[in-house]
Formats: sequence, structure tokens, C-alpha cells
Amino acid sequence: MICTVRLELELPFSSSLKEKRKVVRSVKDRLRRKNVSLVETEHHDLWQRATLELALAAVSRSAAEEKREEVRRALLNYDDVAILDWREEFVKL
Repeated sequence: MICTVRLELELPFSSSLKEKRKVVRSVKDRLRRKNVSLVETEHHDLWQRATLELALAAVSRSAAEEKREEVRRALLNYDDVAILDWREEFVKL
């Protein structure tokens, strides 16, 4: 089972692209520790917006949902970002 998630994040405290890259890098590092593949896909030129896509693999849907929830909790506890949109899809292989 694979879960893919498309996140649109707001970075309200970012005042430059340099600050945005720092926050996005921190988010990516934190989520990669949870064995999640992650890439920034859109809004490369906006200071306070980022779109990330992530994928995680699990042996069952319940395991994938548990891992996805762990990722969501990690993002909700991150003070520098706000989740504007969350779209997920589960694919059974």
C-alpha cells in the first residue's frame, strides 16, 4: 500500500525566499526521519507558500493511515507552517 499526499503550506513568518527555503528544508528533514519521500513541487518563487508532495509505503492500509497520521501530527506541531490544503490518495499494489 502506498499513500501519496499533496500539501499546500503557508509560511506566515517567512519574509524572503531564503527564509522560506530554510523552513521548507527543516520540514523536509523532519519528515524524512519518518521514512517519507518528499519533494517541493510548486510555488518556488513565493515567500509564504509551498506545495509539497510526499509518498509513504506500508504493508497495509491501516499501517499507511497510521504513518500518514504521524506525518500530519508532526506538521500540526510545527509552528512555522500552516496547512492550507491536504489531498491524499491510497494506492494498493
